[in-house]
Amino acid sequence: MGSPTDHTPSPYFERRFRSRDRDETQEWLAGHYGRVDLGRRFSGYAEHVVGDDRFLLADAAMLGELRCVVDPDVLLVSTGTPGSGWEVGEDTGSFAAEPVVFQPGESSVHRLADTEGRAVAFRIPELTRTARLLYAREDLELRFDGPRPVNARRAAYWLAALEVARRERRTGALSNDSMRATTYRQLAVAALETFRLVGDRRELRLSAERRARVYRVGAQYLRDHAAAPVTIEDAASAAGASTGELVLAFHSQSDGVGPTAYLRRSRLNGAHDELTSSGETIRTVAAKWGFSSEAAFVRHYRDEYGADPVGSGA
Repeated sequence: MGSPTDHTPSPYFERRFRSRDRDETQEWLAGHYGRVDLGRRFSGYAEHVVGDDRFLLADAAMLGELRCVVDPDVLLVSTGTPGSGWEVGEDTGSFAAEPVVFQPGESSVHRLADTEGRAVAFRIPELTRTARLLYAREDLELRFDGPRPVNARRAAYWLAALEVARRERRTGALSNDSMRATTYRQLAVAALETFRLVGDRRELRLSAERRARVYRVGAQYLRDHAAAPVTIEDAASAAGASTGELVLAFHSQSDGVGPTAYLRRSRLNGAHDELTSSGETIRTVAAKWGFSSEAAFVRHYRDEYGADPVGSGA
């Protein structure tokens, strides 16, 4: 499990399959999903999966009938169109009625008949790390107390987050490391808030709400005062938090980007805007926006924008 400041890009993954051949489809499904039985009526199957080593986003279409016994080693959140249903123990439901979560250690039965399905699979170590940051609980064990959403409002929250992710996939944006990290973060938080975690739900929710507020106020303060000689301690004070709490809030809310990096980025954005709209020199702009030297400013600017800054001269 990486540390909060580990920004090593996760390798992009994409897989497509489409076939109207029964034997080819049976072999494909069995090789990827285990115990799969195609019904006597079969016309075709297609799927598209993208993601990385944190999560996978999948769309599938089944023309005909399929029964699948799933024993996941990931956390799986699934939805679908009419014609799809699931069983977990004595509990049953329709993928079309509401999103459902399947957990490692719980066998489930999925039945599809002329339907489309959407699923997100989360790697357990990464999702556990996200949950511990979100709820400020280093001992939190990732377990949900049932397959159904907390309520209809939370179900709608998941569906909205899923649709945003699917739109980004359709445009090809998920091949970008930063966009994929943002999408993972949005889907992970949506999953954690949609389904009921085992434990003190009220305590977890209050913890998440406070971190979100500390982050929101602290980030706004840093943006508003980027041109001033402010410190991270100033932002923490504005948010009514300790410096350590502010750092943890940033890591939990912005995919590991800490307040120091956030302030530097805000200053770079301000300096960039000023360079492109005024006749100031690079040295003057660098000093105005709080950089220790022109060389330091150029180095950070190059890392952020992929090019050297352009000013009116030395």
